Amino acid sequence: MKRLRIWLLLAGTILASMSLKSQEIKNVIVMIPDGCSTEWLAFGRWMNQGLPLHLDAQIRGLVRTYCSDSPIGDSAPTGSTYATGHRSRDGYVATYPDRSMDELGRRFATDSAMAFRPMFTIMEAAKRKGLKTGEVFTCYFTHATPADFLAHTPDRDQYTRICRQMVCQAPDLMLGGGSFYIDSALNLAGFDALSEMEAKGIAYVKDFSSVKMADRQGASKIWGLFAPQDMAFEIDRPEDQPSIAEMTRFALDFLSRSDSGFLLMVEGSKIDWGAHDNDIPASVHDFLAFDKAVGVAIDFARQDGQTLVMVMPDHQTGGPTIGNYRSSDIYAEISVEDIFGKLIRHEKSVEQACREILDDSRWTDGSLEVRKGLIRESLESDFFLSKIPDETLDSIVSCFEKEGFSDESTRVLSAEINRQSYIGWTTHGHHGGDVFFATYHPDESRCLRGVIDNEEIAPYICQEAGLGNLDSLSLQYYRPIGEVFPDADIRIKGGDASKPEMDPEYADVRIKGKTRRIRLFPNRDYCEVNGKRCPLPGICIYNGVDFYLPEAGLWLE
Repeated sequence: MKRLRIWLLLAGTILASMSLKSQEIKNVIVMIPDGCSTEWLAFGRWMNQGLPLHLDAQIRGLVRTYCSDSPIGDSAPTGSTYATGHRSRDGYVATYPDRSMDELGRRFATDSAMAFRPMFTIMEAAKRKGLKTGEVFTCYFTHATPADFLAHTPDRDQYTRICRQMVCQAPDLMLGGGSFYIDSALNLAGFDALSEMEAKGIAYVKDFSSVKMADRQGASKIWGLFAPQDMAFEIDRPEDQPSIAEMTRFALDFLSRSDSGFLLMVEGSKIDWGAHDNDIPASVHDFLAFDKAVGVAIDFARQDGQTLVMVMPDHQTGGPTIGNYRSSDIYAEISVEDIFGKLIRHEKSVEQACREILDDSRWTDGSLEVRKGLIRESLESDFFLSKIPDETLDSIVSCFEKEGFSDESTRVLSAEINRQSYIGWTTHGHHGGDVFFATYHPDESRCLRGVIDNEEIAPYICQEAGLGNLDSLSLQYYRPIGEVFPDADIRIKGGDASKPEMDPEYADVRIKGKTRRIRLFPNRDYCEVNGKRCPLPGICIYNGVDFYLPEAGLWLE
C-alpha cells in the first residue's frame, strides 16, 4: 500500500508537470532597458542601499547583441532583432538588411532577394492571433524601439512614415511621449492622424488622469502621450507625468482583462539617453525606475501563472564603470561614500542643470564672470563639487555660448562632474559587450539560460505563446507589389525618387484581362477597388523602396 501511494504521488507530480509543460503561455511582457550597460546592475544595488534589484533573481545569462553589419549595435536593428528574430543593419526598423557584416558575406550572409523586405514582428503576430497589444516607453512613440515592434523602414528617422504605420496598425494601449507627431507635424504631410485614430476608436489623451478616465468610460483602445517629444528623466520627472512603473501597472491591468491574452512591450528608453551624455544621475535613476517596473511585471506574472516576462537591454551605451583612472592606484582604499555619496544626494540630471543655467536671466544679461559664477554655483550646490579650475569654467561657458542647450553642453558639464568622481566612462556612443537577460516563466524549466544570441529571443517567444512562424508570416504579409501582381500594369502616382522619405500618393494596379482596378495607399490598412474603399487583411507598407502587401484576398474575385 505504501508503494502504491508513492507511485500515485509520483504519477500525479509527473502528470501535473506534463500538463504545465504542454500549456501555452497566455501573456508575454517584453522589457527593454535601452542602452543599459551591465555595470548598471552594480550601480543600482549601491544606490539602493545594497539591497537586491527586482532583476537579480531573474537573471539567466547573457545576450550577444551585434547587428548584421557591425559588432556594435544601434537601437533600431537590435530592437528589431528582438521583435523579428533576424539581425538587421544600422538604422533599419524591422526591415531585412541589404548587407552583412562582411562585404563578401562570410559572416551573417544576407539574402539579396529579401533586402529591404519588412519583417513580421512578434507584436504583429500577437495582433493576428487576437491578443491585446500595448507599448509603454519614456521616449516618443516613433523612436526606434517602440517603432521596431509595429513599423517597417530602412531609416529610423523617417518619423512621418513610422507614425502612419503605427497609427494604421495601432496597439490597444500606448503610453509614453510623442504627442507632437499626432497633433500637428504630420498633418502637414497630408496625414490626419487624429481622424485616423478617431475612426479606429482610439481615445487619445495627454495626461495620466485622463487615461484612467477613458478607461472608466469603457474605451477599448487608449493612447496616452504625456509629452510632445520624450518624457522627463525620472530624477527630473514632474508630478503630471507618470513613472514607468505606474504606466506598466496600468497597462497590465488594462490588457489582462482580455480572455485572449496580451503582449506588452515596456522600454526604459532614457537609460540610453543619459548614458550618451555620460549623465550619471539621469541614467542611473532611470535604470532604478525601470527596475521598479520589472518588479511590477514579475509580481503580476507570479500571481497570474500564465505570463512570460523577458527582460534584456538592446545594447550598451556609454561604458560606465565603478572606478576610473583617478582610482587606479587607490581602488582598494576608496569607500562606498567616496564613490556614491555625492551621487545618492543628486536631485537633478546634468541635462536639467544645463537647462536651468541657460534659462536664468542672469545668463542672458550677464558678463563672462557672471556666467562662470552661474556654472560654479550649479556644480557646487547641485553636484557637490569644489575647487573647479578657472580654465574649466571658461571652457564650459564657451561651449554653452556656442551650443546653447544641447547634448554638447550637457556633456561638457558632465565631464567636470565625472572628473571629480570615481566613476568612469569610455564613450558617448554605444559599445558592443554582451548584455544580461532575465526571464520569468511559470515553468522554470522552460526559461532560456546561458549565453544566447539576440536572434533567439523572438522565436522563443513565438514558441511559448503560439504566435506562429515569423519567417512564414513575413513572406505571407509583406510581399513586393510586383510579386503579388506579376501580370499587372502598376503605376506609382506622386512621390519623388530623390526623396525616399516621402510617400507617393498611391499605386494604381490594373490586372490584365480583369475589369478590376485596385488603388493601394502607402502605409494604410485599406485600398480602393473600382473606387470603393475596402479593408486590407494587413497593412500596405511603403518603406521608400517598394510597396509590400499581403498576398491573400486582395485581388481575388
